[in-house]
Amino acid sequence: MKKIVIIFISFLIIQTASSQEPVGINVKSNLSNLLAKKPSFSIEKTFRQRYGLELSYSSGELNWGRDYKFSGFLLRGKMYAYKIKSKEITPFWGLYAGNLDKKIISNAEVDNTGFISIGRNRNFEANSVRSGVNVGFIYLPFKRLILETTTGLGYGKYFNIKNNLHQAAPKGYLDFQLWLSVGYTF
Repeated sequence: MKKIVIIFISFLIIQTASSQEPVGINVKSNLSNLLAKKPSFSIEKTFRQRYGLELSYSSGELNWGRDYKFSGFLLRGKMYAYKIKSKEITPFWGLYAGNLDKKIISNAEVDNTGFISIGRNRNFEANSVRSGVNVGFIYLPFKRLILETTTGLGYGKYFNIKNNLHQAAPKGYLDFQLWLSVGYTF
């Protein structure tokens, strides 16, 4: 996976260096992160209106059956299917890599009677690195307004784990992301 990320980022850098058109800058915020009680912030540079490199920061807290606090950075490389134009939906795909600091506390009854066990006791803090793939769509309804949806799927590996229970600490996690962003382009 590391080799694929390095190759993809190298490709974006080469395309950027050979670009003769001005660089666009987009500033966005993920509206779905408001469910986690805090806003997120993203800045993206687009090159030749076909490639993008985005840096995002998000943090928050979810209290739905467990206490879950998180914060982290994410770097996304994007390739747009065609040039970004106003009043057109443009699909994109790419790779991402980042970090995530988590604190999860859950005291649930464990039900082992079915095919899928429901509930799990957890009480740990950890740092993690994560990477994966992302797909999405960008839409510019007006000249400067951006609407974007992004879905990411990958894997995260924990390190610096502080486990507060007597059971084995988790090693990693499935990293799923759903971003519904609104922003402005310069």
